[in-house]
Amino acid sequence: MKSASRPIRTTILVGGLGALVWLLGDLALGWHWARPTVRFGMLWLLTAGYALLLVRWSRRGLVAVIFPLMVLGLWGWYRPHAAGTLMMAAAVLSWVRSGVCFPAPLGRALMREALLCGGGLLAVALVPASALSGAVGVWLFFLVQALFFVVVETAVSWQAAEAIEDPFERSRRRAEQLLVRY
Repeated sequence: MKSASRPIRTTILVGGLGALVWLLGDLALGWHWARPTVRFGMLWLLTAGYALLLVRWSRRGLVAVIFPLMVLGLWGWYRPHAAGTLMMAAAVLSWVRSGVCFPAPLGRALMREALLCGGGLLAVALVPASALSGAVGVWLFFLVQALFFVVVETAVSWQAAEAIEDPFERSRRRAEQLLVRY
C-alpha cells in the first residue's frame, strides 16, 4: 500500500490547528501571553513542526534542518521581542523549504520565497493585534504557504515521489516472477 502525501491539505490543517492553539493560548494565558518569550515559543513550535513536515515530504534527512531551527531558537531566546523576529522565522522557513527540502537555483528560490513568505507576512501584518486576529493571521500565513505546492512544486515531481514502489509490493512482484519461471 502506498501512502500518498497531501501537502496542500496538511499545510492548511497545520495552519488551522496552529491558529486554534494560538487563540486558546492567548485566551488561557491572559497577560502571560504578552510575554515575548511565550509568543516566540509558539512561533518556533509552528515553524519547527512545519519544517519537519517539509523534511518528510521531500524525503531529506532530519539533520539538515536542525541547524536552521537552532539559529531561529537562539535568535528568539536572546531577542524574542525584536521587530524582526517574525521575519527571521519566515527567513528560516524559506531556508528550510527552498534551500534544504526543495532546492532551486538561487534567483528562482529567492523569488518564490519572497512572494510566498512576503505574502504570508503581509497577510499577518494586515490583521489587527487581538486574540482572534492573531489566530486568523497564523491561519492566513499557512494558507499562503500552501500555495507553494499549488504553484511552485509541479504535479510531476509529486507523482514521481509517490510512484516509489512499496517494499511489500516489490517483494510480491518478485515472488510472482519466480513462481512463473518454474
